[in-house]
Amino acid sequence: MKNYHLFPVFLTLLASYIGLHLYSASWFARSFAVSAANARSLRILFLLLALFSPLTMFMRHRYTNPALDWFYTAGYAWMGIIFLAGSGFIFADLIRLGLRFFLNPAWLQYYRYCVLAALGLTFACAFRGGSKVPEIKELNIAVPGLSPALEGLRIAQISDTHIDSERKLRRFSDTVDIVNRAKPDLVLFTGDLVDPGLTDSGRLGELVRKLKPRLGIYGVLGNHEYYYGYERSVTCYREFGINLLRNEAADVAGIHLIGLSDILTEKMTKKDIRDILKKHHRPGISILMTHQPVMYPLIAESGDFVGFSGHTHGGQIFPFHIFTRMFYKYFYGFYRFKNSIFYVTSGTGTWGPPMRWLAPSEIPIITLTGR
Repeated sequence: MKNYHLFPVFLTLLASYIGLHLYSASWFARSFAVSAANARSLRILFLLLALFSPLTMFMRHRYTNPALDWFYTAGYAWMGIIFLAGSGFIFADLIRLGLRFFLNPAWLQYYRYCVLAALGLTFACAFRGGSKVPEIKELNIAVPGLSPALEGLRIAQISDTHIDSERKLRRFSDTVDIVNRAKPDLVLFTGDLVDPGLTDSGRLGELVRKLKPRLGIYGVLGNHEYYYGYERSVTCYREFGINLLRNEAADVAGIHLIGLSDILTEKMTKKDIRDILKKHHRPGISILMTHQPVMYPLIAESGDFVGFSGHTHGGQIFPFHIFTRMFYKYFYGFYRFKNSIFYVTSGTGTWGPPMRWLAPSEIPIITLTGR
């Protein structure tokens, strides 16, 4: 298993983030023939802007005043804007190298405006994607040897809502209504329900309790619940009516469910995983929840599972998919190992930038069948 929390990973992301700011400043200076003095000022401005999003994250963890939500939204939005802009400028420059062989140089003077127009459209689509209420994604899983108790079982997965503001509470309210209309038998929360900044946990609890699946609501913690505060998160889940499984199992109507605590945050070893699954193993197919999509082959060696994970957001903003795929082999969709099958969802909400680009949110409704 890779260690996704190594310091070099952080340095790589930080260097990329700063590099995108500097490249963006350079692109504007080159494209609009800015003087050397103004180009230097532009680089300084973009380096100062690079502090905006980290400052937002720092303050969000320490000051939860709703009056500052506009500031936090702007800071997180800038993170997405500069990522799309910097990546777009790099891509545009590569295309320009090829266009030089086909277009009259006089026409290339308009290229910069085309690039900015395309970026503006991309920003609009990304913000739209981040604000849209997720849609139901109906999926069927054929599971050989499925017990009669699981035949036709409809499972709704809610993951990565990252609720930290009134805006996200309103969005989650719509999500609850959509899930209820789908009439699942079981609702699974696979982590990152709450995030630092949440001030109205009572309202969130009311919304969760509006969910009415026939067989109940179960969940596991994600890494952001640890950031929010482990004990606070555990209390929230219980008060919300979510049956929280922390390396535990539960049986409901002939269905065996196992919930693993966040593997990487708790630094669980392969032996830890084997011991937990051995303790809770039952013959036949079990439903398994684990927030981060890791150790699937190892899990599949310990029994037969239909597993549910989230965390990756499907990349959330392309081309961040590239970074996500570097660190998470099981990125999005179905993965089969032996007699087990795992589903990694792109998530129901957003973290950080209120944007999604080529990685739409979703509410998977998965129906199990033995046929």
